[in-house]
Amino acid sequence: SATTKVDSDALKAITAFKAASSKTKVLGYVTTASGNGSAPSVTDVKATIDAYLSLYPDLNGFFLDNMAVGTNRLAFYMEIYNHIKAKNKLLTVAGNPGTYPDQSYASVTDMLVTYASNAAAYQSIDPQPHNTWVYNQANTAQAMLVHSAGTCTAMQAAVATANLARTNTGLVYATDQPMGSAWNALPSYWTNLLSTV
Repeated sequence: SATTKVDSDALKAITAFKAASSKTKVLGYVTTASGNGSAPSVTDVKATIDAYLSLYPDLNGFFLDNMAVGTNRLAFYMEIYNHIKAKNKLLTVAGNPGTYPDQSYASVTDMLVTYASNAAAYQSIDPQPHNTWVYNQANTAQAMLVHSAGTCTAMQAAVATANLARTNTGLVYATDQPMGSAWNALPSYWTNLLSTV
């Protein structure tokens, strides 16, 4: 696995990606819940983070996937956040609840994915009236991940929605890949996505 030995292909990709620009960031992927609804312990998550940093010391932070949304799990994420920042305060902590979580999650991440779903449904996304706390955050503290944006026009519409004052979302990723394999490959319009952003 990626956290027990160095993956030479991953290491080459990290090196090449970081060489392309001084602004690029590479985040290690860490799940915080499993498919059956149970969650790894905070000890397990910390061990995964430590292993990543040992094997890939040039990482810029961590992407905490499957993040909870309720305050009942806040202490869990606070402990993980503090652990990462104790390693290096410059490490980025990105959290992916995939929807608007309780506003307290903004204090245990540097960036939250507040939408991760279908591109068509993203057009009507609105944090009001229950999640207006997002307007107190920089737009670079919020991200969206949309799948099934089947055309370049659909991708551009999703990016335009993210750019609205209503959504306040500065970090965007859209793909034409369908649900189930949405994050397995770059979209066919990757170059157009970069120029649109």
